[in-house]
Amino acid sequence: MATATLNTQYHHFVPQFLLRNFSHPYKPENDGSKKRKGGAKGRFKSGLFPKDPAIRHVDLVVDPPVICEKPVKRILGMMNMYHDSSKPVDQQHHVEKMFSKLESEASYVFRKITKAFEQHQASLWITRDERNLLRKFLFLLKYRGSGFHRRFYHNDPEEYEADDRELLHDYMTEKGYKRPMDVWFDNLRTIMELDMDIERRWIQELPKRMFSYDAMWFIMHAQSYYMAICTPENPDDEFILTDSSYNVFEGPNTFAQDEKTGEVGGTSHTPLHQFAPISPKLMIVLRSLLLPDPLEDGSEDVRQQRAFLRFMSIDSVYGPGNIKSLLADLPIQKAQNNYAQSVDGRVQLLSGENGTHRRDHRFCFTFFKVDRLHVDLINAILFDNCITCTSLVFESTANFARTLEWYLTAPCNIGKRILGEDVEAKRGTLKKLEHISRSLGSTKDTVSVELELPLIRDYEKYRLGHIEMSRYWIKLMNKKKTGNHEPRETSQPTLGNSHFMDIYHVLDGSMDTISADLEQGWLMWKLRVKIDAWSCGVEETIRERNRELLTEAYLKLYPSRVWLYIKTSRFIMLDQGKRIEDEGTYDSRQDADGPEDVIAKGESGPYSTYSYQRTDWL
Repeated sequence: MATATLNTQYHHFVPQFLLRNFSHPYKPENDGSKKRKGGAKGRFKSGLFPKDPAIRHVDLVVDPPVICEKPVKRILGMMNMYHDSSKPVDQQHHVEKMFSKLESEASYVFRKITKAFEQHQASLWITRDERNLLRKFLFLLKYRGSGFHRRFYHNDPEEYEADDRELLHDYMTEKGYKRPMDVWFDNLRTIMELDMDIERRWIQELPKRMFSYDAMWFIMHAQSYYMAICTPENPDDEFILTDSSYNVFEGPNTFAQDEKTGEVGGTSHTPLHQFAPISPKLMIVLRSLLLPDPLEDGSEDVRQQRAFLRFMSIDSVYGPGNIKSLLADLPIQKAQNNYAQSVDGRVQLLSGENGTHRRDHRFCFTFFKVDRLHVDLINAILFDNCITCTSLVFESTANFARTLEWYLTAPCNIGKRILGEDVEAKRGTLKKLEHISRSLGSTKDTVSVELELPLIRDYEKYRLGHIEMSRYWIKLMNKKKTGNHEPRETSQPTLGNSHFMDIYHVLDGSMDTISADLEQGWLMWKLRVKIDAWSCGVEETIRERNRELLTEAYLKLYPSRVWLYIKTSRFIMLDQGKRIEDEGTYDSRQDADGPEDVIAKGESGPYSTYSYQRTDWL
């Protein structure tokens, strides 16, 4: 019986429809004197026919690196990248087939963007569905890349070495997976098939259907950033493209070293900007909603909510005022839409709109012109993260030489700080880039700096603490999804007539918010206790600082929720029989006046007149 032969395929992790935007018609040197055997119809040594779409790039695989050309169909990919040996031979490329279908859909939207730009339009309109497709596709450009191939493409679970390995092993055991690559394939399939419905039910459903840790990452990517399209103001400037372009972010990224073992690992990172090159003249930038938005921040409620999220995500992690984005002044804004308008510096819904999402909503994306400094900064961020890259793709040699020299000689606040993991690889990459720069005519020396890492007493204990925190949040998320707690609505009629509710109403609470506030007040207490437990053994000054930062963050929340948190904390601490694992519910004994009630009532009358308007920001 004949044995089926594997059909070897070259799988792109950057789709060819995007690569073609960086290509040019191939023109052989010396009018074809470097032909292979086969005469006039043979290929040239580069593997290209005349006028074939070719990519000009720096080949970083060889040492020293060289500038050369490659066919579009043989760059930024690898052989059998998504090959699944567990399937029958005719199905072993099932992931690549799914990518082909999605790429066909996404290419239509990308073509709308490039066509509008080529026709010198200032902006273009796309539908909500098209915008969601872009969001999904941009995440997949990240998640399908070579970095995630290195992370997941293993047969043995013990070969999976990422920091979340315990979480992945938990998930594999729960779902019955045998290989890490099976989790990756299933995650890719789940995201590709995901219907991002306008009611946003997908946000609740996705963590049920794939590895929860990565599901939450996708949700953050789609919901916590807005997209903007940038183009160089100077016609001579261009953006570059690398293997890792779609995985790169701008923002704080910190490491620490174990003082005994010397082990180096990441401690925190917060992406503030992410990037998606479309062509040498077009770059999608995703900006974090943590950063100020002058128009939206005209609403005091939105401004305060943004300040709270920034405090929790940045100030409480890196210290107040210690983080400033390199691209904070990048001149971009959220897309305009056909359901809201700006009135006196504030966003207001149009007549007939009630704030719900509809499929007929459309978004207007402006082509924001950015100056040379910002183009160079974005390219510098890509250069600074090319350690594992095979290629640096560019179109204009003159512009590439200029922007590379700028990166190598600029002050080190833009990068070139050698620390963290893979120090030797970083040194080697800078040497390769300097070699290319000199081959293009530069005579300037590279400016870089080597920094010592902060020491940590027990990095592994620190890492496992983060794993336990993640397990806790996954457990809470799953508990909420599966409905393992009693609905809050069952107690609302009693609450409505209570002394308890009188004060709650004064603090701008209502029957519509009591369920969420009771649950959140309880979760706030649990988080406070869990953080104390996780930091057991850490210096007491650090533990106390964490408590103070958490309290400061809590005080930025709705007054009604803070009041319930204080009441819950007091009630639990005075009731030794209450277990932290119990689900938070209203208890009539909480009606008894406590210090928090005296403060809430105020001195000028039976109750204060504090008002705080709630908003659904995201």
